[in-house]
Amino acid sequence: MNAGINLVRFLLAFNVAAFHLWNSAARGAGPVAVLAFFFLSGYVTTQATQEVYTGARRAGAFLLNRALRIYPQYLAAVLLALAALAAYPEAADHINNYVAWPEGWRQWVPQLAIFGLYDSDVRLLPAAWLLSAELWFYLVIGLVTGHSKKLTVALFLASLPVGLLCALHVLPFGFYGHPVGNAFAFAFGSLAYFYRDAVRVGRSTFVIASFAYLAHTYAVPLLQDSDLDPANIAASLAPFAPVVVYLLKNDLRGERLVNFSNLLGKLSYPVFLTHWTVCVFVSGLFFGGRASFDAATFADGAVYFLSMFVAVLACSVLFYQFIDKPVERIRRGVRSRAQPS
Repeated sequence: MNAGINLVRFLLAFNVAAFHLWNSAARGAGPVAVLAFFFLSGYVTTQATQEVYTGARRAGAFLLNRALRIYPQYLAAVLLALAALAAYPEAADHINNYVAWPEGWRQWVPQLAIFGLYDSDVRLLPAAWLLSAELWFYLVIGLVTGHSKKLTVALFLASLPVGLLCALHVLPFGFYGHPVGNAFAFAFGSLAYFYRDAVRVGRSTFVIASFAYLAHTYAVPLLQDSDLDPANIAASLAPFAPVVVYLLKNDLRGERLVNFSNLLGKLSYPVFLTHWTVCVFVSGLFFGGRASFDAATFADGAVYFLSMFVAVLACSVLFYQFIDKPVERIRRGVRSRAQPS
């Protein structure tokens, strides 16, 4: 993943945190960012399948590498959430009532396995239910469709009407965040890998698409005075895709900028995982257990969010240093052994 895409990943994680912890200022930012994450996941999974794990016999290495990417930081974040829940149970319930002690194995298993979180009434990491969709498409794209352009096109064409029917409540699957309802986002990202060189995106198109995406993320939901509907969420991929294609072909320049962007990209996953948990800790310690929706004014909301996000960044740096870095060395070994000699 190049530096420009890593910078985008961090901005998406920031948008998810802002949507949850300062919703009045970023009402559409979360769902739009999630679909963008799904698009990037489809692209990256296909890239890995085509360029690293190029044979069926390397399926085990691919799955091991993806598990190492997701689960070590996830399980550490679960432990942190349990500590926050034990220390500030009232603040946790007020800030997000999904954060509760699991009762019985039916609630504990999804917290640890991720699969099953979509339908769970208890989520120690409230945002992590979206990871279950990503895990499903590691299997679908990484093991099946990502090996073939024709299968990728077929997946994309099939996923469009399915997503529409989910949005219209014709099919018994949720639209937002469900692996069936949002399959089109993963498929679109996978398709972008195969056709990235067939599409020319100039600087002017990139600028227009960037402004359109930002307007879609922030301005449209504020003008509507409501969260975005499924049509607007899905339409956000139209300007996002050319932004990604441009950055893939025109990476950032300058060693400091590249290194800084790559670092931010590394922080995006722990920011996504831990922002609710850190909010419980910080609110319990300094804000009397208040939630973002308790802010009386725009300034109060800004102070609350900035305080939370600085703490989230600090926590994410620790995750990067003590979990991601050591695990990344193992992942590099897995990738090197999987590549053709």
